[in-house]
Amino acid sequence: MPESSTGPLATEPRFFDTYSLTYAFILVFLAPGVASLARLPFRTYTFQYVALVTVPFALGLLALFLTDSTDPLKTRLMRSAIMIPLISVTGVTVLFTGSLTVLVVTPLLAGHNYAATTPFAVAGFAVLALPLVYTLVKRLRGPYTWQTIVHVLVLVASIAIVIWVLYMMLSGANVLKSVARKDLVIYITGALTWYLPSFGIAAGAWRRVGLI
Repeated sequence: MPESSTGPLATEPRFFDTYSLTYAFILVFLAPGVASLARLPFRTYTFQYVALVTVPFALGLLALFLTDSTDPLKTRLMRSAIMIPLISVTGVTVLFTGSLTVLVVTPLLAGHNYAATTPFAVAGFAVLALPLVYTLVKRLRGPYTWQTIVHVLVLVASIAIVIWVLYMMLSGANVLKSVARKDLVIYITGALTWYLPSFGIAAGAWRRVGLI
């Protein structure tokens, strides 16, 4: 993490700290994006539809770089301009590479197996989101700066969203589908399972090697 990082940002594990904040920031931008998608026709793939799906990732990364250090604003903006495309490409690479690992069990994911596979899916979501809890606890220990307060609010909001989705999944078959359209359910569960962890891993890896 940059040398000018302050408070707990300077002492936490670089990888998990960045993973958690990347996950959290993108998720809080995805939530209103998904709500807006509900007002558009089913899978129209218009410019507006695609923007609501993709722009939250860029906004989340931008928010991360604007709040994770005390570098001058110009430096943070320059870092964002360089790293957002790089993390995006790396994140998509992690996404597709990771998806290959589940090809073997894909036949088990058919609808008639949902009752048996849902608990495993929920457990997987929970594990992938668990670093957010660790990072939140570290932030709550202080010291408090405006960045810390922003991070706490974003982490709390993202954890609440994850808990709600997991609760809806465990409430019974098709409960989540009863409150959201099919494409939105796929997008939400896909985000928690693949998109957010992939981008978090990519951002954490670049920070781990010291590039950001």
